[in-house]
Amino acid sequence: SSSFASMRDGSLLPIRALASSSAPPRSRLAGRSVMEGIVRTPRKVPGVDLHAVRGAQAYMPNDNVAEILKGLKLDRTFFAERIRPEALQLLAPEAPSDALAKTLAAEKSGRDAQKDSIRRTRRKLTVMNVVPTKVADFDIYLNQAVMPVLAQALDALCRQVARMRGHDGHLYDPEVLARFNPLTWLGQQLLRTHPRCARTPRRAALYRTFKDWADWEKGRRELLRRRDEISRVFNGFMLRGVVSNQTVPSVLVAIDDTLCLEGALKNSEEIKAALRGDFSFTRDPQLSARKQSSQEGLYFEEFWYRLGTAIMRHDIVRYSLILRGEARRKEAEAELAEWKSKQALAEAERQAEDAEKRRLTSQYGTLHERLSADETIRSILEDGKILTGDDVREGDVGFEHEAPPSGPHVKLLAEFLSLLGLVKDGGDDKAGEDDQVVRTPCASRGGTILRPSTKAHSHSKPSESKDANYWDDHLAKAWGVLQRIHHAELVDGVVDGDTLKQVLVPPVGFNMLKAKVEYELERQQEGGKHDSDDEKEALRLPKQTKPTKEQLCRQLGMTMTRLDWLHKLFESYLLPDSDDPNAAPPCCLYPECPASLKKEQMRALIGEVEPNLSNAAFDARFARIDKDRSGLVEFDEFAMWVHSVDVSFAGTNAELKMTFEELAARYQEPLELIEYLHSMFQDQLPEDVEDGYPEEPVGLAKPEAMHLASMIIPSLDRREFEEQFDFIDGFSRQRGQCDFDEFIELLDLDGLPVELRDKFEEN
Repeated sequence: SSSFASMRDGSLLPIRALASSSAPPRSRLAGRSVMEGIVRTPRKVPGVDLHAVRGAQAYMPNDNVAEILKGLKLDRTFFAERIRPEALQLLAPEAPSDALAKTLAAEKSGRDAQKDSIRRTRRKLTVMNVVPTKVADFDIYLNQAVMPVLAQALDALCRQVARMRGHDGHLYDPEVLARFNPLTWLGQQLLRTHPRCARTPRRAALYRTFKDWADWEKGRRELLRRRDEISRVFNGFMLRGVVSNQTVPSVLVAIDDTLCLEGALKNSEEIKAALRGDFSFTRDPQLSARKQSSQEGLYFEEFWYRLGTAIMRHDIVRYSLILRGEARRKEAEAELAEWKSKQALAEAERQAEDAEKRRLTSQYGTLHERLSADETIRSILEDGKILTGDDVREGDVGFEHEAPPSGPHVKLLAEFLSLLGLVKDGGDDKAGEDDQVVRTPCASRGGTILRPSTKAHSHSKPSESKDANYWDDHLAKAWGVLQRIHHAELVDGVVDGDTLKQVLVPPVGFNMLKAKVEYELERQQEGGKHDSDDEKEALRLPKQTKPTKEQLCRQLGMTMTRLDWLHKLFESYLLPDSDDPNAAPPCCLYPECPASLKKEQMRALIGEVEPNLSNAAFDARFARIDKDRSGLVEFDEFAMWVHSVDVSFAGTNAELKMTFEELAARYQEPLELIEYLHSMFQDQLPEDVEDGYPEEPVGLAKPEAMHLASMIIPSLDRREFEEQFDFIDGFSRQRGQCDFDEFIELLDLDGLPVELRDKFEEN
């Protein structure tokens, strides 16, 4: 109401119009003085009803927002008409012709079909990725951020010019009309109606709607750009070149899980109908009448055409959802990298422990031979003598049952106790200084007698004790630990034949004995009481548990949907019980009770995944995956086999090459051996060529590779090597050559010479 002045008759008139209608002002100042004189005249005027003023304002023709929005029709059609059509045309899936379908079905199967599909995918993606994503989607940005604001501003400008030149033009100040600049007015209008400044509910709702449309449209394009990722997921479910119709829903779920789309793709009814071949939802007669393939499965071109058609014609996935999924995938990758780092550290610790165990076992093997050859030790084992450490002289009672308290046999027993970790090299007691062993008077096989101890003897003759090896209290207390472990009737530190026979285990059982000793020492430090049941349970070796399905998914980079599909495929090849025809179908309760396949069953199963795999290549891979030589393969080993096939299919660019550490972990070989083989691989290359594996690998020609393989493995079967080389060459990044990781796959590492393997296992 402050912008209107009351006339004598109660009507309202704009102040600017009132100023211009009084007397023609000569200047802006004169007009202002006239206006102020009228407004400030101290005379009575009729009262103004505020409700009447607001009602009059509502009917005044100044509601420009409603008129502009009504006239422009800023709807979905307005948005879609200003989207560049060529942007979607580049991403549109091509309809596979019937001739192509027949050719793919008849000539391409199994691994050839997968490789050919990947090559076609990469060619198309190369064309699509010529234009950067930000530039390619710039039309969407213009439609979202610029077009609605600019359209309103231009429409408002046209209305303003029409008013100034129309019947209301005389209400404007002539100087204002003279100063009017359309560009300045348009700029101010753009600032006022910008989404960051607009606070009116109608404009805020309009901008939210345009933002949603842009989100859907950009999500449509981004999903079509993920053809390569979708192709890799699809190839993971292929059997003999196609994916069965029953498996297509699982493929859809795996794609949704891989892209982290929160069910937007797998729960879409339009997508499900399209993958069944039902295009009635498109209301396109040509698509609805399209002849469907009579095959029992889909190859990727047909699958992509159905999926892409539904994506292009419907709002399926928002771009913001794809970004959230990408963020979650990066978080998962970071967690996986951290997990792999921890696994690598744990593996390094395990290898160090294994190396230490091998070293101790080797030392014990030599010591065991020396102990068995010692005459005094044999007399304790065979003649019933005992080693008490007492100084029993000839003529004393029980002299014939006593072993000398010093000598080479004591030194050998001290070395044995040192290997077990019971005493240190300096003779320090590891069992605890507070655990004193009192052996005087001492119980012996001949009765209870009093003898001077070796310790007292050593105090009386320190020079003699320093030079000789005596069975003193430190060694006796350490031997008492072994007596407790083997449940001796009397724990007194006396070496007798029964305990010695139990302690002197073969070299293969030394690590078990050492584990028992470590447990007993730990139990003593904790102050626990002896409990035979708990002890037996604790001394039991940890059972090798299988990784769970979740751990397999994380380790192999698979979705749970695909792993479940592989598990069902694995179960389908289990043999039923031949003795009981009425028995239930066999099942695999992995990981608690995993089932296994024999070699011939595994050959038939791999024939579904890799139909062109030669027998020689299958035998080599089977021998590599069957580490325990049992002739059986369990589900986790089968999943790792399939994962290795996926790595071969995915391409041979440097980013997919395994590092030396990964190669060592995959083939269960020492890292030093892998590095040594790489140095030999480098020596076969020309002098001016350096292999930058894994970042910049260099290939080795077939003749040089065969020559190097025959040098490493003298018993190499050249015919089998050629078959495997030709097989791998079909998927190599350069024909006729193999990279270092491919060369390692060609080698039968189990056939390495013994001296070469022992050299690195000792290290």
